[in-house]
Amino acid sequence: MKKKMWSHTVMSFALVMALGACGNAAAENNPNEPNGENVQDTSTNNAVGQTADPAVNGNETSVNDTTGAEKVPAYLPKDFPLPQDAEITTAHSSETDGKKSVLLIFSTKESMESVAKTYKDYFDAQNLDEAGQTIDDNNLIIQGMNTEKKHSWSMIGGPLASPQEDIVQLTVTWTEI
Repeated sequence: MKKKMWSHTVMSFALVMALGACGNAAAENNPNEPNGENVQDTSTNNAVGQTADPAVNGNETSVNDTTGAEKVPAYLPKDFPLPQDAEITTAHSSETDGKKSVLLIFSTKESMESVAKTYKDYFDAQNLDEAGQTIDDNNLIIQGMNTEKKHSWSMIGGPLASPQEDIVQLTVTWTEI
């Protein structure tokens, strides 16, 4: 059981890394994309608000929240702290085989020090088992699971590259285990 939970956490972390790396490179290299704006592909989020789309196999339901709409994903725990100036670029909730999951990508102009303290305190209060943390001036990586609540968390982020180094971008995944 633990091996399965860790494999889900590792896969979520790998997905977060891949999505984060691809997002910034594509924006810099695409001359057709407007400068300084986040453009959402309609194949990911196809309506304002939330839509439920059953997957082909019928075991998965996705709830896509529009980007830029300042909406938190439907299944994100209500006590999860977001900075006042959080700009949500991706908010996605889904349910597979009765287990809910969330992908949230947002940015803030709060200092890295302030953001790191907020989330270190939050995740310490979550009593995560087998947790790992890497926190420094350029990185915030926290992952672990709470076997009592049956939740798994992963957060990764840090300051964006120049000329946006005053912006901290974070990617959060949460799943029921």
